[in-house]
Amino acid sequence: MLSATGARALYGTGQEVSDDHGGAAICSLRPGAPRSSGTGRPVDHLRPLRPQRGASAASVGSAERGPVLYLVATAILAALLIGALAAANYRLAPLSYSAAALARVAETLAGGSNYAVFDLNLDMRELRRQHIARLEAMPEVVVLGASHWQEAHAELLPGRRFYNAHVHRDYYEDLLAVVEMLLRHDRLPPTLIMSIRDMTFQPVDRRTDTLWLTALPDYDAMATRLGIDRHSWFATRPARRWSGLLSQSATLDNAFRRLTAGSVPGPTRARSLPTMDVLLTDGSIRWSDEHRAQFTAERARREVELALEERRNQAPQIDPAAVTAVDRLLDLLTRRGVRVILIHPPFNPAFYRRVEDSAYGAGLRRVEAVTARLAAAHGATVVGSFDPAAAGCLESMYIDAEHSSPACLQRVLDQVPGL
Repeated sequence: MLSATGARALYGTGQEVSDDHGGAAICSLRPGAPRSSGTGRPVDHLRPLRPQRGASAASVGSAERGPVLYLVATAILAALLIGALAAANYRLAPLSYSAAALARVAETLAGGSNYAVFDLNLDMRELRRQHIARLEAMPEVVVLGASHWQEAHAELLPGRRFYNAHVHRDYYEDLLAVVEMLLRHDRLPPTLIMSIRDMTFQPVDRRTDTLWLTALPDYDAMATRLGIDRHSWFATRPARRWSGLLSQSATLDNAFRRLTAGSVPGPTRARSLPTMDVLLTDGSIRWSDEHRAQFTAERARREVELALEERRNQAPQIDPAAVTAVDRLLDLLTRRGVRVILIHPPFNPAFYRRVEDSAYGAGLRRVEAVTARLAAAHGATVVGSFDPAAAGCLESMYIDAEHSSPACLQRVLDQVPGL
């Protein structure tokens, strides 16, 4: 590299000069200019340009590498921070992400003890996968459905071996997945209660939640049994389920809860606790005293208003492929001698009365019509309705627009013939 002095020598004086680091510069080639060695004696040739060495070359290399090294260092730091955040969330909320942690819960339940948890934000599908594999005896009655059924306790069906296989926010894939779990471990019961909710047949591209994605391995296995199409990776993108690991707010909330909690998750003989929800051995749950105190009539009315604002003009959609999948599932169950009961979980009367004549209400009736056709095709029994009047459920039995108390669930189950 030429220094400023060397550049002037090249283009101005015609004299050979040295750059700042001892490298010789090339002489000028101006026409008519005498070629001189710098001592007054003419020379017959020009010195060749020599490669730049020493600190000048090092400076060039450093300048070129600087931005690259900065970007690499930044990328490494970002990766470390993201990894630390994910690790923190994984450790602070193991029941949301760790199959090993959920296996320990399942072992506790199968061993006859209940399990206390901070709340119900956990991977319920993985828990079902682990728990069903450890059931010692075949249940006589199993209920499949969403969280509408989470408080359906064994006491509602006295004298029966009952297992509550509910999961949160279920879709038709969950019906297939949980039946696959039962079938794989030879635990298909004589009577299977299958809940069909408003969103059971919702198309994949209309869903906004990701909890159902953890059921895909079992759904895929059942889809293969039934000869129906599996979902493409692009349509489901299971990695979305793990995005919660990158939540800073979740890290702070979980860390604060761990630091301030009077007790931590673990086995318990109690069926209810003051500050922690309880997973029961029959698969159902009991709210903590703290949570039950929050379920006031005023809160239920607020939840109804929010649900009305969100859903009134949004009719539930029905994916024909979903209907076909459930149709094939019912065929498999009836061929295996399982008695299938199809039930619609009733809504809060305060909600249902105000959507009955809306687009949402019309969508509910279409779902009921699909359920009736499926039942007729396979000899299944349909019980109840989205209309709470069919079961006699009262507004006082609800904690929000759709989640009822065991008192309402008892009235629904009482309508099942021979149960």
